[in-house]
Amino acid sequence: MKIFFRKTLALLLALSLILSLGLSAAASDAMGEDLTALDTLLHQDTQLSTNTFWSMAYNDMRTENLITYTPNPDVTPIVTYGQVLTDRNSVSDTARELERQGWRVVAGINGDFYNVNTGLPIGLVISEGVLRSSDGGYYAIGFRADGTAAIGKPGVKVTARLGYMDAEGYGGEVSRQLTAVNKARVSDGGTYLYTYDFNSKHTTGNTEAGVDVLCTIQEGRLSIGETVTAVVERVEETTSATAMRPDQFVLSANLKSDAYHVDALRNIPVGTTITLEAGAAGEEWNDVEYAVGALYSLVADGTVVAGLPTGVNPRTAVGVRYDGSVIFYTIDGRRSGYSVGASMDQVARRMIELGCVTALCLDGGGSTTLAVTAPDKLETGTVNRPSDGAERKVSNQVFLVAPNQPTGELSHFYVQADNQYVLAGSKVTISASAVDTNFIPMQEDYRLETDGGQLDGNVLTTPLSGGEVTVTAGSGRRTGTTTIHAVTTPDALAIRSADGTALSTLGTAPGTVTQLTATAAYQHKSLKADPEAFTWTVEGNIGSIDAQGNFTAAMPGEGVITVFAGGRSASIQVTVSNFSIQPVEDFESAATIFDGIFGEGLQFSRSTAPETVRLGQGSGKLDYTLAEGRGFAADWRAFLDTPVNRQLYTSLNLWVYGDGSNNVLSLLYDDGTEELQVLPAATLDFTGWKQVSVALPQMSFSIQGLRVSAGEPVYTYDEATGAEIVTYPETARTGTVYIDHIAASFDNTVDTVVPAVTAQVSGSTLTGTVQDGVDGVLPQSSVSVTYDGRPLAFTYDSKTGALSAALPGLDGAAHRVTVTARDGSGNIGRCSADIPAGGGERRFRDTAAYWGADYCDYLYDHNISKGYADGTFRPDQLLTRLDFSVMLYNTLKLDPAKYTGVSLPFADLSKIPESALPAVRALYAEGVVTGTQGQDGKLYLNPDGNLTRAQAAAMIGRSQEKGYALASLTFTDAGKIPAYAAFYIQTMAAQGILSGYTDGTFRPNNNITRGQMAKILYSLM
Repeated sequence: MKIFFRKTLALLLALSLILSLGLSAAASDAMGEDLTALDTLLHQDTQLSTNTFWSMAYNDMRTENLITYTPNPDVTPIVTYGQVLTDRNSVSDTARELERQGWRVVAGINGDFYNVNTGLPIGLVISEGVLRSSDGGYYAIGFRADGTAAIGKPGVKVTARLGYMDAEGYGGEVSRQLTAVNKARVSDGGTYLYTYDFNSKHTTGNTEAGVDVLCTIQEGRLSIGETVTAVVERVEETTSATAMRPDQFVLSANLKSDAYHVDALRNIPVGTTITLEAGAAGEEWNDVEYAVGALYSLVADGTVVAGLPTGVNPRTAVGVRYDGSVIFYTIDGRRSGYSVGASMDQVARRMIELGCVTALCLDGGGSTTLAVTAPDKLETGTVNRPSDGAERKVSNQVFLVAPNQPTGELSHFYVQADNQYVLAGSKVTISASAVDTNFIPMQEDYRLETDGGQLDGNVLTTPLSGGEVTVTAGSGRRTGTTTIHAVTTPDALAIRSADGTALSTLGTAPGTVTQLTATAAYQHKSLKADPEAFTWTVEGNIGSIDAQGNFTAAMPGEGVITVFAGGRSASIQVTVSNFSIQPVEDFESAATIFDGIFGEGLQFSRSTAPETVRLGQGSGKLDYTLAEGRGFAADWRAFLDTPVNRQLYTSLNLWVYGDGSNNVLSLLYDDGTEELQVLPAATLDFTGWKQVSVALPQMSFSIQGLRVSAGEPVYTYDEATGAEIVTYPETARTGTVYIDHIAASFDNTVDTVVPAVTAQVSGSTLTGTVQDGVDGVLPQSSVSVTYDGRPLAFTYDSKTGALSAALPGLDGAAHRVTVTARDGSGNIGRCSADIPAGGGERRFRDTAAYWGADYCDYLYDHNISKGYADGTFRPDQLLTRLDFSVMLYNTLKLDPAKYTGVSLPFADLSKIPESALPAVRALYAEGVVTGTQGQDGKLYLNPDGNLTRAQAAAMIGRSQEKGYALASLTFTDAGKIPAYAAFYIQTMAAQGILSGYTDGTFRPNNNITRGQMAKILYSLM
């Protein structure tokens, strides 16, 4: 049994904090197996209880926090709301306001359900004896001045005597029972009463036509059992809201209501006296000073109410026990590992277990909040864990308050340990606070003593033998104690990451240090355990681990990490891999991780225009508009979260095409505790492509979207008015940014070097190797082999990077085999091996002596170009734009069906032969062929025109995915290469697709010949 003494017996108080396993007062068939019970005396006859249970049904924890209050002269219950009924405030914010008014806030909980759109409470509100909001036919709990409670259905009725006789003069004075006080008026609802407390504009808030009667109060207040008299100032039909002063009220009826109500108001003479009378269903409500509504009754006459809504959620409840004491109850939910919540039926049964004969359900879910002022504090703090992650602002609150005047007379000590349950031998820190006879902390020296373990100052080392250890703080005859439970043999150990996530496996890379922690649990309760209580081992030649759990990965391989304590052990499988950079999004497929729900000032799309791509053939396009109403920030929210493994990766690399706006590009992310946090990635003070690396937060990390913003505002104050001035950085308010290839890496590792690839042909076998300087041996999925541009099956050793393939039977013709590898950063390496022709007759009659005859034959053999009808290829003839388009189209093997709907914008479309249209459509759609603008402003293909070597290089380059190496432009005439072609010439020169002349020139402005094109297309394979 738990016994708490009155303040008059405070000198006998030996326990201000009681904590034990299996205490009978916390026993609960409703909530599950009892785990822990913690009771704290907050004030006179006011106790906080925190109890935990194990739910067998959900295989998870439940945590409840409740206040037991016995009415007494020192602690007073009150109900609060904001300045008006539509205001919403958190319990803590309201508590701070009460503290500013001079109260000590003993405890406070959230109140009634409310309309989430308007903030109006569903049911009754009474404060300072005044009816602020009627009950709506629902339940309520009210408190009298002495703290005693009335609970049930108050049945509040307000009657208005309208001050004039009926039309015939025989029915007496006209009167109407009001539909509601300070509720939203409905079309056919009858007569409503509005007071100054209704909303922040101090109006009726009505938008439909109605009759409003504005009255000025002469005498009385709107209280149950009392009367108000008022003089009618104005009667009018209006389609807008009617304003009022603090000493006024409005009677209102919608014109769609029946004539009984509308005409009664319409006929009131201006200047007449109206009388309001408020009453309740029972006299017990007549002297209620404070009251709050409740939507559901949980317990009536000691029995669970039937038909309660189902669903396991956080809950708030209030109940009255057989002796008149009151239970203010909360149970947390939606937090696996801490508390799953409870159904209304379970809460009802729990309230009966706690002795309640009547109980009501207040607002729950994210609204559930309980705040108290601990005995050693002067300000309130939240003791539960709201399911939203932070307190929700609610319509009203219920508080227990007391005077805040210290007496300076020592009553007892409040003693607590930073952890009540520990692994035997671990240390805990003890704190003690002197509490005066008015339950306010005071300064007083004290001594600490323990009946077990060893005290060093205020640090207790628990005995290795375990057991319950009691620590006492005292000064003279005033004492206080706390009990620590030291467990020798835990039920289980767990290995966790630095952010607390339980691990069963671990993946890492050589040289990486991973911080591991160990935890111990007893009866589902986490034990505080010092690092020294654990012993770590590593099996397998994969690395080492120190006494603090820091694992340093060494060699690639697999192994096991095991931790030992208290006769228990836990192990995880470990894989040390050298694949150190992992693509997160490469924008190469139509679906991306940023496919979104919505954008606010930011629109995301995928771009395939070659000039907007840095790696591969796709990028992300961000069109933004920054508006002041959004704080000059534009957001895009992805439909799905994309997690990044924080066990393996510590940073993100991405390419950004800046617009020089000086805005900030950020990622939106969730760290497991809070959504839509902002991780700045790059300040857009540059133009063109730039690779950036961003360190990831220590917690878990899931990408949720993108943001472009002007940056953080600067706050200043107007010295004359004291008004706050918010100034945002002067940046461009609209723009477009591109992003490409997001990859996860270690410690900001950036890789811009292509993989090293080799390829050799011997007989009918291809052999080769793939290695990457950062990622090591790439997976087979990152490697491809083609034979004349078509995929070829191959075998691959994922440990060494060696590959081999059987080549098709040789036919005497030339063939080209290419090995391509892409690393985790999007860099592409390739190597080709040639199978020369075996001699024989040439395919064209004019190429026998041509230096590039083999290349011309190759185009013939692979249906890229059949030459002319007379059997010639004409290799030295200048290449036309049309021939270029057809040859490149055939080389790329594009599917014509994909482009049948493409509309060509060229003004000279009639000059393009029907047979060439599929090629032109495809290359136009892919951004390879763009046309040129004529003097008339129209776009022309100019199919018979010639191409310069620079133009051809740019157009062929646009057909390639990006990511290949870039060669330095060492040609003696490099200065003549146009800027639009420089990148493409660099990348194709590095691949060996393009080369210059023997004299060291490239001659970019020379027209390209058909023979030169043949060699380029062969090399492209």
